[in-house]
Amino acid sequence: MYGVVITVSHIPRQPAKIIKLDILDTDYASMVAGEPISDERKQRLEATDPQAFTYISRQISRYRYGCHTQEERDDALYNIGAIVGLMTPSDIEDVHERLRHTGHLYLTQGERRQILNWLEDELAISFEHRVNE
Repeated sequence: MYGVVITVSHIPRQPAKIIKLDILDTDYASMVAGEPISDERKQRLEATDPQAFTYISRQISRYRYGCHTQEERDDALYNIGAIVGLMTPSDIEDVHERLRHTGHLYLTQGERRQILNWLEDELAISFEHRVNE
């Protein structure tokens, strides 16, 4: 079953808006819950920034369940790379420059591979089936 979000207007006499999500209910629940990561690996990440783990966990779940286009997957990877320090200020500027010129956020194959390798090495999370190379 696909998820549906119903928004209720606070303005009287205005109908509720129904927004259809192109994801399964179970995928949405998994996305909100975040990706399960082993306690040992979680402790290493939380030692640097307690909020980073929650954010990264949700971005990983977003990548796994909620991203249907390469741009959406690259956005999730970009957010992970930026929060854990894989993206240098120069890398971030390169991504922003590409976004300004093309109107689309995208990572190069090298940037994408670097973040996916980090996820596999540091958090034991693999996305082999999602990588477009």
